[in-house]
Amino acid sequence: MSDTEAVSGTRPQDPEHLAAEEVLKALEVFSAEDKLRLKLIERRRRSGTDFGEGELYHEALCLTLIGRRKCPIDVPLIAFLAKTMQNLAYHRRAKLKRERKNAKSNAEDIQDLQVLTDQHNPELSLIEQEDTDTVTAIYGCLDGDEEAQFVVMALADGKRGKELRDEIGIDQAAYDYAMRRIKKAVKKRFPEGLSS
Repeated sequence: MSDTEAVSGTRPQDPEHLAAEEVLKALEVFSAEDKLRLKLIERRRRSGTDFGEGELYHEALCLTLIGRRKCPIDVPLIAFLAKTMQNLAYHRRAKLKRERKNAKSNAEDIQDLQVLTDQHNPELSLIEQEDTDTVTAIYGCLDGDEEAQFVVMALADGKRGKELRDEIGIDQAAYDYAMRRIKKAVKKRFPEGLSS
């Protein structure tokens, strides 16, 4: 019989993992050295993320307490929390890297559109809607391609990145493909640029 069985009398519904009450009891007996070790682990794991001090540990602990991350009964809680922080930090770094890549890709697409349309400044035209003729001209090049037309209108409304893709209901690959079609259609219709 484990210590937790002796304290509580019976095991919770999930006999393989610590229940929230057991996690809290284990936290109460952490030594100062244990707490310092977790703090140092968190500091090291936060590198390259946007987690503030204490946030990564707090996230790992909350996920454990609500049962979204389950600590096996035969794994020390310190080791489990350290591994959970490592996983959370890894996924956050990957997410931030994807967001930076998508932002860069979107900026490059808009810059390409500007070059494509010669002296017009289509990203400003589309985003600020100052030049409705440019928006209309680009939109007209895409007759029959509703997805690409939606992209043009979203850009004209000032949408970017995830917000734009979510509004239209497409993923990054579909967005990239739509931008290629937009560029190709404009280049074909206006080989000298929109200003000519």
